[in-house]
Amino acid sequence: MLGILGGTSFKNSDALQQGETIGIATQYGTVTLFKSERVAFISRHGLDGLTPPHQVNHAAHFAAFKEVGVTRVLGFGSCGSLKPDLPPGTLVMPNDYFSPFRVVTLNDVKIEYTVPGLDMSWRGKVMTALQQAGLNPVDDGVYVETLGPRFETPAEVRWLATVGDVVGMTCAAEATIAKEIGLPYCILNMIDNYANGLSVEPLTGDSFHEQVKTNLGRIEKALQVIVEKT
Repeated sequence: MLGILGGTSFKNSDALQQGETIGIATQYGTVTLFKSERVAFISRHGLDGLTPPHQVNHAAHFAAFKEVGVTRVLGFGSCGSLKPDLPPGTLVMPNDYFSPFRVVTLNDVKIEYTVPGLDMSWRGKVMTALQQAGLNPVDDGVYVETLGPRFETPAEVRWLATVGDVVGMTCAAEATIAKEIGLPYCILNMIDNYANGLSVEPLTGDSFHEQVKTNLGRIEKALQVIVEKT
């Protein structure tokens, strides 16, 4: 079974219509998810979309996936571009992430070291499916995670651009928890804005949400391809 983490807009996608919405109780909290025969979908910010990035219960999400039989997970994430040559509207599949500032772990009561990273085999299958569908994401890049919920300052953006290509607030934490719980995980990012200070147009919350709406059709096509082809 395929696990999908994404935004609230996905709940109306044609790819997620044949199933039911259920509550799953885990040791980390209760999660509401959509489940069909082949797909389990969790809206990472809640069904109402109001859970801020720093309060997302990643542990409960992945425990719920395990409970319903998910075998691999794809995280769809909106992000900001740290590079002028990666404009809004670009799909990116990062191959690494940078998130040294945030402690997200299942190992709170004993020491268990894990080696972080995305699942390259699973990532390759997703990339192939998207390329065959003509979507052609950028096949490279480092995802940088900040704490949110605010955007980064221009000074922070200049610094983060020395190590990364896109910046978001959730996908690196998901990758860490996925590795600890033993589920293959990879990221597909849609660039919805230039990071703060990178464009001559000022970054605002309204401009960000407008670009998200503009990019929605392409990201929903990607969802459809992944559900059908992987």
